[in-house]
Amino acid sequence: MKIAHIGTSFALIRRMTVIAQDIVCLELSPTRTDAFQPFTAGAHIDVFVNGDVIRQYSLSNDPADSSIYRLAIQKDPQSRGGSAAIHATFQAGDVIRIGVPRNNFELAEDDTHVVLVAGGIGITPILSMAYRLSAKGTSFALHLCARSIERAAFIDEIASSSFASKLHLHLDDGGPEQRFDPTKAFSSVTQKSAVYVCGPRGFMDFVTEAARRGGVDPDRIHTESFSAALVRGEDEFEVIAARSGKVLLVKHDKSIAETLEEAGLRPLLSCEQGICGTCLIKVISGEVDHRDTFQTAQEKCAGNQIAICCSRAKSTQLVLDI
Repeated sequence: MKIAHIGTSFALIRRMTVIAQDIVCLELSPTRTDAFQPFTAGAHIDVFVNGDVIRQYSLSNDPADSSIYRLAIQKDPQSRGGSAAIHATFQAGDVIRIGVPRNNFELAEDDTHVVLVAGGIGITPILSMAYRLSAKGTSFALHLCARSIERAAFIDEIASSSFASKLHLHLDDGGPEQRFDPTKAFSSVTQKSAVYVCGPRGFMDFVTEAARRGGVDPDRIHTESFSAALVRGEDEFEVIAARSGKVLLVKHDKSIAETLEEAGLRPLLSCEQGICGTCLIKVISGEVDHRDTFQTAQEKCAGNQIAICCSRAKSTQLVLDI
């Protein structure tokens, strides 16, 4: 695998603490006198876990203070080498490689009322947004859904913040009166209200559908997930690598990226989850089944590029500029 190292730097883990069950918080600072690049609420960075693994984690601190970058990382029982390795091997004092902040989940400046909804570790970008909205004086509500209080990250910080009154905490093991009720959550939305949701895919689907039924403009419903895209159990199709002329069969249990690598080609890869956009390749012909979260709806409709780590083909053949 050829890994992208564009726009990277080194950072010191100056503090690493457990903030909830299976969740560690990493506070990063620059290794030199150079300051970190500023970031906007909802941004994330690449973390180079080791020589072969890069993962994306949201910045959870107040975007008004870029002197540090703060990450919260949940240990995933199905970890493919990212979160489990960080929990097991990273420690305070280590110097790690990171990428520059990027934002595919940015707050709009014209929102008049915002409903923030976080599922579990999805609180990380949502918390950064809460800081920004509070600073702007924008009306907002913050809903945090978690399995239990032990698994709810940043509760103490939010409770002592200037926006503590905005928090609505919903626990799976709590009483029915405190469960997340979308009818109540979206009862005061208007045409310029917006919803930002981060969490597991099923959770986000539930919330976004409820927001639409509640009258929120679909263009003002924003989501982000760092879950790996499903590539298995799919129809097979053919890929032609135009530069070499190789004709490859992408099997039902393989991604395009894996198929290209097995054929001796070296596509540029990073997250392998359809998030970062590193693996985008020009499509010469064929219809794409887009699975990435990097491209906009308009870009996907144009069909000019494909994220080969996760997207597939609707047509029987794709011709790619590689």
